Amino acid sequence: MVRRRNEFPTEGELIIGTVKEVNPNSVFVVLDEYDKEGMIHISEIAKKWVRDIRDWVTVGKKIVCKVKDVRREKGQIDLSLKDVSDRGRNRRMQDWKRDERGEEFLKELADRDDISLEEAYEKIGFDLQDNFKDMLKPFELAVGKGKNELTKRGLKEEWSQKIKNVGEDKIKRKEKELSERFTLRIRESDGVEVLKKVLGEVKKEEGVEFKYISAPQYEIIKRARNLKDAEKSIGESIGAIEDKLEGNDFELHRSHD
Repeated sequence: MVRRRNEFPTEGELIIGTVKEVNPNSVFVVLDEYDKEGMIHISEIAKKWVRDIRDWVTVGKKIVCKVKDVRREKGQIDLSLKDVSDRGRNRRMQDWKRDERGEEFLKELADRDDISLEEAYEKIGFDLQDNFKDMLKPFELAVGKGKNELTKRGLKEEWSQKIKNVGEDKIKRKEKELSERFTLRIRESDGVEVLKKVLGEVKKEEGVEFKYISAPQYEIIKRARNLKDAEKSIGESIGAIEDKLEGNDFELHRSHD
């Protein structure tokens, strides 16, 4: 279960909860990320008149609530269902699913380090939450752009490498690979140096790989969850090469041109 660094949520936060108890005038919700319970008063269920709360929520249902008030000294948390928009609900659920997936990766990292998941949260998990939109994102970035994308955000080299290793093992297994050959000629005395520089920059920025076939033939390779995304990325990468070579005397042809 995804957990957070803070003991209590903050006012205005959208939280994920599981309905524990439904009463005539209130609903009690277990806050999945905080190991706490909150309460929704009947007046916060919907923007229109609620005849029966059970028409809106049922025990065991996972819902998105907005935190209305937090009284730490009493351990009371007031929640609202009506103040959550459809867009906010869908986005929060998507982030939650990515956090759950990211926690699976964190668990794998913990197992490799022979530590508990709780220890992994303390050592690196909470830092990932602080520095990235969701817990899956750092693993994706490390695989797509390299561990330096993590160290730039303050993560230690050791953890950045471990995250990259786990990401490569768990993400790339499900990725599809697409490749395309292209010809590229640069008719200038320093063409080789220009070529290496441009391909190196595009590789870093776009997350693609290049393979030398035989001059002037090269192969561009992209791994993605689906071939449509890979095809789009290859097209954008070729475009990036052309943009970077603007002003140079060059000729570039894709295999399907």
